[in-house]
Amino acid sequence: MTWIVRMAAVAALLIFGVAPGRAQTSAADFYRGKQVDLIIASSVGGGYDLLARVIAETMPNHIPGQPRMVPRNMVGAGGLTAANYIYNTAPKDGTAFVTVQNPIPFMPLFGEPQARFDALKLNYVGSANSEVEVAFVWHTSKIQTLQDAIAQESTMATTGGGATSAFMASAMNTFVGTKFKIITGYPGTAEVTLAVERGEVDGHPSIFWTTLKATKPQWLANNQVRLLAQLALKKHPDLPDLPLLLDFAKTEEDREALELIFAAQLPGRPYLAPPDMPADRLKVLQDAFMATMEDPAFLAQAKKRDLEIQPMTGPDVKAFITKTYQTPKEIVDRVNAVRLAIQER
Repeated sequence: MTWIVRMAAVAALLIFGVAPGRAQTSAADFYRGKQVDLIIASSVGGGYDLLARVIAETMPNHIPGQPRMVPRNMVGAGGLTAANYIYNTAPKDGTAFVTVQNPIPFMPLFGEPQARFDALKLNYVGSANSEVEVAFVWHTSKIQTLQDAIAQESTMATTGGGATSAFMASAMNTFVGTKFKIITGYPGTAEVTLAVERGEVDGHPSIFWTTLKATKPQWLANNQVRLLAQLALKKHPDLPDLPLLLDFAKTEEDREALELIFAAQLPGRPYLAPPDMPADRLKVLQDAFMATMEDPAFLAQAKKRDLEIQPMTGPDVKAFITKTYQTPKEIVDRVNAVRLAIQER
């Protein structure tokens, strides 16, 4: 068992959050009558957007003073625009936080120049779920299995060249040997899935299983897509017969690189706050987030939308990210080479 798998196994023990503490009166006075912006680093209609809007409906009930919470989409650079905003521009008084794609906190580790933030100085509100990504193709595609995708070329729709989906497709080409032709430029997941449905491309290289279930249940019910592999450290309970991409790695070094890539899925739905926040207000947001994760009204809405909830506290998210930043340099360099190559296309 390699170091990243051991680390994930230990961190998995932390995903069950602690009960929220008593909010300070000063925080209640501050939040009363205020508006809190929940920035969403993806387009309307995707899994991040759907979950964040359900959270925004309930979380104010657990913040002293019960401020108004307003979800706002801020799309750009695969989530980096929103992350940069929350670090450099957003108010640091507790009236703004953001949900970003799960690889975003790791971008400085790879030296991403557009990541104008220090992930270890960001504050972490929590994570709503651990995730498993899947690669899929439309049912009319000539590709039937991952082995087919290794043997012959197929087209995969992705968002920007720096986005998760493009990076995942390139990583599969490099470490597994797939022959994906990567089509970039779609604004978000909603536009990608529409392109697949229209037959513009064969499929999509990486979408959260929870997102696919929540946003396209009819695809699954009608067998309109074929799942190729699970992009994760462990299989999802729903998918016991779908192979892990890890098992197709060409070498042990390739497997270690994929394990680093998939490590981001443990805090699969991260919520970040600006650095240098007042400690009491950060704790208010962290406690309110975890209280929301246990709120029966929230859980009922999540279940109705087929959204899985497996929360991780803000401090645990930060501890896991801090540990990941200690990854051996040679592994980071291999993964980073793939990331840079796709950006230069």
